[in-house]
Amino acid sequence: MAPTWGSGPRTRTACGLTPDPLHREMTPGALAGNTLGLMARYQGYLKWPIYSLLFINFLLYLGEDYRTLAREGYQSVWDITGAFATSLDVAGWFGLLLVFEIETYWQQVYARPRIRVALNLLRWGCFAILAHTLVVYTADFAAVLDAEPTSVDELFCSTGNGDLYTLNNQVYTPLPAAECLGLANGEQSYWSFEAGTLVDAHSLRIATVQGAASFVECLAWLAAGLAFAALAWMKRRNIAGGLLPRAIRQTPHISYLLIISCALSWGWYGHYLYTYDSLLWLGGFAMIEANLSAWQSRIQQLVGAKRVVPETTSGGVGLPVEPGSDG
Repeated sequence: MAPTWGSGPRTRTACGLTPDPLHREMTPGALAGNTLGLMARYQGYLKWPIYSLLFINFLLYLGEDYRTLAREGYQSVWDITGAFATSLDVAGWFGLLLVFEIETYWQQVYARPRIRVALNLLRWGCFAILAHTLVVYTADFAAVLDAEPTSVDELFCSTGNGDLYTLNNQVYTPLPAAECLGLANGEQSYWSFEAGTLVDAHSLRIATVQGAASFVECLAWLAAGLAFAALAWMKRRNIAGGLLPRAIRQTPHISYLLIISCALSWGWYGHYLYTYDSLLWLGGFAMIEANLSAWQSRIQQLVGAKRVVPETTSGGVGLPVEPGSDG
């Protein structure tokens, strides 16, 4: 079925499509052929519950990060941002979701030059926050890999060493001086990769797996976000062929597999919130991918109808011009 057009003058937009949201432009037949198309058609009922649940998770992470800061203390701004790395990471992804949502769904808003510039600045600011998180997780993972055997003795257990903890599976347990001296008299070996924190061999293995999961998952999410930004840029310019575009289109799917693997590892160790949160974020980005899929279907409709798809001054794909119209 050929797309239907409303009355009134045809308007070319810098974003590449019509001023109306995609769900108003796509016909049922164009969307029913694939899963992403169906998600694009019904995403109004799906995305807001997902986004609301993600915001609740964000509040939970704020509480966790505040407890981390209270336990570790701080001496610099980097210490504060490091303690709140997870919350900042989630805030950055919310900012990117906003940009992607407007860019791929509310395209008439993205077409406005000032808004487009502001959103692009927001986009790269959010990517900078995500890069900060990757640096923090990389440093944490490196610290675990470099954990050194620690001699638990009277000097270590003295109050001058500050608050002491044992760590097992992300749970910090206060270690009073008397119990610390009891550990000193035992035969078990301990390691430390955080000041004032002891781990045994089993806990160190868990920390290594979880440090690797945090690093890989953060890197995979960052790769997926950059791929979505590149895909939106290519679709505005109707770039589809070539080895690089195909590789970029596959990047989110490879990232999803890595993210799911990491999410399952968190669930294996009983951290179901992290598993649940990762799967929710996958649902949020599935909405963006559905927008991109509907966008591509829209372009294919125009090409299939043998309509002219002029390029805009920004290099994007404009609205088709009706035969005999002056554009």
